[in-house]
Amino acid sequence: MESHTHYSPKVFLFGAVAIVGLLFVLSGARQPLYLQPASTGAYMDALNSTLGFHRVYATYNDSNDSLGSTNRTTGHRENLEAIAQLLGVNISFVKATTSEQAAVIQRQHGFLANVPKVAELDSHRRIYADMVANNVHSALILSSQVDVEIDLKTRLANAMGGAIAREYDILFLGQIYSDISETGARGVSAVLKQPLVSADSSFAQQRAWTKKEFLNRKTQAFRSMYPSGISHAYAITGRMARRLNRRLERRMTSDSSDLNYILADVAMAGIELAYSISPPPIALHSSEQLGGQYLSRSTLYAISLRTEDPSHYAPYNDWVDMWK
Repeated sequence: MESHTHYSPKVFLFGAVAIVGLLFVLSGARQPLYLQPASTGAYMDALNSTLGFHRVYATYNDSNDSLGSTNRTTGHRENLEAIAQLLGVNISFVKATTSEQAAVIQRQHGFLANVPKVAELDSHRRIYADMVANNVHSALILSSQVDVEIDLKTRLANAMGGAIAREYDILFLGQIYSDISETGARGVSAVLKQPLVSADSSFAQQRAWTKKEFLNRKTQAFRSMYPSGISHAYAITGRMARRLNRRLERRMTSDSSDLNYILADVAMAGIELAYSISPPPIALHSSEQLGGQYLSRSTLYAISLRTEDPSHYAPYNDWVDMWK
């Protein structure tokens, strides 16, 4: 016997109302919908313990290493550990390739770069290999001799909003020199390059205002065209790590470039999507005698591990002479 299901008119009415309501919501949503990046993406939440990346690495040198590099200064790892503890950041420390190890590697592989360059390149190559082996989707790679903005997490959250968090292949967080594609940088540079005639002039006030506006603007990310001074603080995706891990050794046998040049070359070639953050929230801290790079609120200064306040420095080393 064939059975028949009888539906009440109320059921039809309820279903029609539900469908119309859904269509209204979908058609009325004029604002773009920003989805949170998936947990397997290149970027997550800047407020987490890895600053939104899947891992944070930092290279460090032993104090007794004879490598001719500023990384050999004692206390840098301890300083970065103090920063990490204060800001709630988990860092995987990687012992850098020593000068003795680099000399052996240089001879064995016929690398053209000098020993300090080979040491840095090999240290980072091992990080790339670790990312590949452990399927790390993204990582921030630091030198242990950096200082950071005390509100680093907030600055990263501001800069990495929207689509940028899901598009970059390589991201520079501490460029030492300005980039011509950087928002506002060319205008500031043009004003500051003009000679200051009088401290009381309106032009002096314009210079002061230009500095203040440039430094206090909201942190932002921009497509980087000519990055320079970048190897102490940069992030890469797992895809980029695989590419560098596969090609770096071959590159080292064909030219004598250092890591800064190779990373910049990747960005300038346009093969990968390269972004920089401005103003840089991470700065290289070598020694007080050499001066330094601008930070609005230095973390090391705040916890008394640095005696000079870098808030009076120029934001970039190529602006030092005109930042007076």
